[in-house]
Amino acid sequence: MMLSSVLLVLLQVCSLQLMVVSKPACQLRGDLVQSLHHVLRDLGGDFPAHCLPYNNNISFPNSALPAASANHPQCRRALWVVYESLSEAELIFLNNDSPVGEGGVTWDDQKLEDFQTRLNRLVEDGRCLSRVGDSVSPYFTNVTAVIEQQESTACGWSALKRDLLWVLKSTLHDHRTCFTWLKAH
Repeated sequence: MMLSSVLLVLLQVCSLQLMVVSKPACQLRGDLVQSLHHVLRDLGGDFPAHCLPYNNNISFPNSALPAASANHPQCRRALWVVYESLSEAELIFLNNDSPVGEGGVTWDDQKLEDFQTRLNRLVEDGRCLSRVGDSVSPYFTNVTAVIEQQESTACGWSALKRDLLWVLKSTLHDHRTCFTWLKAH
């Protein structure tokens, strides 16, 4: 009787451990983040020289991303910064007129649509991530303010593109192991 009770308890503990280990952690897919980076990079248009004065008002906080490391807290922080940046960018695209056109930027319309589709997918995928550390939303508030000023709209969109590229490139390089990568078939 005693031996069977011990075996039953041991079996329950092992099955509980197996459930915990097999439960997928919330992560972003690295291949999707990388493809979003490439589409954003290929939108066209360099950062306009006349926008340089706006750099004082719009600069992504470099301290938002943790130092390069694969430890769990830093991975959680890096993934959160990517998710929050993408989520805030999606809101800017939803709440403002298209950046392309008169007075705007010279981005390819089809690539912009592709970018927004991929952006939406990653924001949906990242909803399961937990908030970690300070928010980067003050940066996005500054970007939105510049976009909403007619004389600086193109500068705001260009800064958003430049800084999203930096966030994506930095995390893909420094925190590559924090993402989930699909294996080639």
